[in-house]
Amino acid sequence: MPMLHFYRVADLHTSASLTSRASEVGFEVLASEVCFNIEATAELSLADQTKLQYLLQETFEPQNFSVKPLISAQGDGDSILEVAPRQQFTSAWSTNAVSICSAMGLVQITRIEKSRRYHIKRTSPTASPQKFALLVHDRMTECVYPNGIASFEQHSEPEKWTTVPVLKEGRKALEQLSQEKGLGYDSQDIDYYMRVFKDELKRDPTTVECFDLAQGNSEHSRHWFFGGRVVIDGEVMPKTLFEWVKRPFKENPSNSTIAFKDNSSALRGFQHIALFPEQSSDKPAEPGAFREVKRDFDVTLTVETHNFPCGIAPFPGA
Repeated sequence: MPMLHFYRVADLHTSASLTSRASEVGFEVLASEVCFNIEATAELSLADQTKLQYLLQETFEPQNFSVKPLISAQGDGDSILEVAPRQQFTSAWSTNAVSICSAMGLVQITRIEKSRRYHIKRTSPTASPQKFALLVHDRMTECVYPNGIASFEQHSEPEKWTTVPVLKEGRKALEQLSQEKGLGYDSQDIDYYMRVFKDELKRDPTTVECFDLAQGNSEHSRHWFFGGRVVIDGEVMPKTLFEWVKRPFKENPSNSTIAFKDNSSALRGFQHIALFPEQSSDKPAEPGAFREVKRDFDVTLTVETHNFPCGIAPFPGA
């Protein structure tokens, strides 16, 4: 059956940084909205549609929610640019949204993906929408949808792998691939991969290998920068940056209840009175009256929003 679409006003276009960068590539960002693209196995009843709209609209701003687009191109150099997650994989946001729908009895809904729509206007006759698109989406996990999302089968076939012509074109081939696919290779990465494939293996790498290397050898995974040797004015320092960061914990560990566990930590806190529901030991799931309870509360800190979703960063996630 046809997909459902709901629209909600957004303030993406109010970002000062985006406004400035858009101006540099010849565009003015006039407005923005999000579109909820919904796949269902059966038609929703009027009651189910009301439930779904209640879930998706802002609680205190129902007027900013609609079954029709709230922004549209008027001509004279303006257009709508829409970006959303790639369709090969269901996003984590969709998984959570579908789970919530199921808990509300909306079992017909199998997938919801959220796209971002920008109303843009050329301020330069040579401005290219592709350049603006680079400012508002992650090329590795998202793509541009010129005609919106009419089906989640549009990109069901994965892109075929190819070889990267390193033997013929040298480092230029890797630099171009990194730029086109957002792999984030730096000069040291390219030097190393050139030595491995051109000098040692004497063959061209595949695009699959290049993607895998971008992930496996990233700072996120390997911590080259934090765990590597520190050389200052030609002298190798006795500790890595990681060792310096961990030094206070090693010298005074009693202040932390969790330290350096998947980029998260907790400092020893204090006892605090909070409201908790009463629960009997034989029926822990039943509702109960709230009572004041004294509990230990530790202060949590995180470097990254790793565990999606979590209490530290429940909305953006990982």
